[in-house]
Amino acid sequence: MSAAAEAGRRIEELLDRLRETGDPRAVQAGEELTRTVVGLYGDGLARIAAALGAERMTGLCADPLVSSLLLVHGLHPVPVQERIRRALEGTGAQLSGIGEDGVVRLRLPAGTPGCGTAPRAIESAVRAAAPEATAVSLETPPRRPPLLQITPRPGLASR
Repeated sequence: MSAAAEAGRRIEELLDRLRETGDPRAVQAGEELTRTVVGLYGDGLARIAAALGAERMTGLCADPLVSSLLLVHGLHPVPVQERIRRALEGTGAQLSGIGEDGVVRLRLPAGTPGCGTAPRAIESAVRAAAPEATAVSLETPPRRPPLLQITPRPGLASR
């Protein structure tokens, strides 16, 4: 689990503990505290991003933690389609599109089984590159029917 994912999990765990107390004011305060801190860090990151410029920010995105933080705050300089295309390099899969609902649609190459290791690896790569995706839909091309072998009918070959 990445550092950003671990921190997010821990924040949710702590907010859940507040909810378990049954004190709605404590829950509200905890959620507001989280929003305020996230907003503060987002504003600070936006200023840093503006000062560094897109080219330098793109270079910083090679670090998974920096990339995750920029994604959380909507500051990632590489568009989601490009991040997905990069993640798909060498897999043969292609990006069909991204729906308004955040679902990423991929076309798998012919011959790729609809389930198994390869599709799971492709889906994992896309989710890592585009954590804002709500789901990943894998479209497999229909299997072509086997070729029919045509042979001469017995007895016709000698005519």
